[in-house]
Amino acid sequence: MSGTAKNDVDQYIVNKDDAVFIFADLHPDLIASSNTMSPESLSANAGGLAKISRAISAPALFLTVPRDGKPGELIAPLKPYANANNTIYRLNADPFQVPAIVDAIIKTNRKTLIVSGFTAEVAVLLTSLGALRNGYRVFIPVDCTGNRSERTEQAALKQAEQAGAVLTSLASVAAQIAPNFSKEPGTTILSVILDAEV
Repeated sequence: MSGTAKNDVDQYIVNKDDAVFIFADLHPDLIASSNTMSPESLSANAGGLAKISRAISAPALFLTVPRDGKPGELIAPLKPYANANNTIYRLNADPFQVPAIVDAIIKTNRKTLIVSGFTAEVAVLLTSLGALRNGYRVFIPVDCTGNRSERTEQAALKQAEQAGAVLTSLASVAAQIAPNFSKEPGTTILSVILDAEV
């Protein structure tokens, strides 16, 4: 394989030692309006993605927005993985306009963001564009995102992809991160793949 071809393929490979998992605006009352993926499936898959991050000891950041004048509550499957140190409340739609979020990402010393959230057209798109603008690689597992409108979700994901993000799936990310399912963390990650909802 030529060097150029190899480099082209490498851009689609997730390096587990370089990954940061971003969970944006996954609040129960918000995802209840998801029409592109059922709230139950979105919630389960996001929880699976968080399980992967813990299995490989990768940093995870949980971004919240105002709900009824206070920080939104995370969906139940994310709560075991979130704490005061990795949960960041923001008032700006673009996470890369929030110094606390930018600083938290920089402190990981990692350059690959795996972005999930609701909605695809705001939280996921703006996180992805901000990351790409700042020199990060971005992977979007599309079955860990949701949106009110299929038409606007398709537009948002197309825009992110054209800007350089890689569209992928929960199972694809999981299998790349730990391809040996016979031992940990692969055993845990295989369970995530088998439990993934479509």
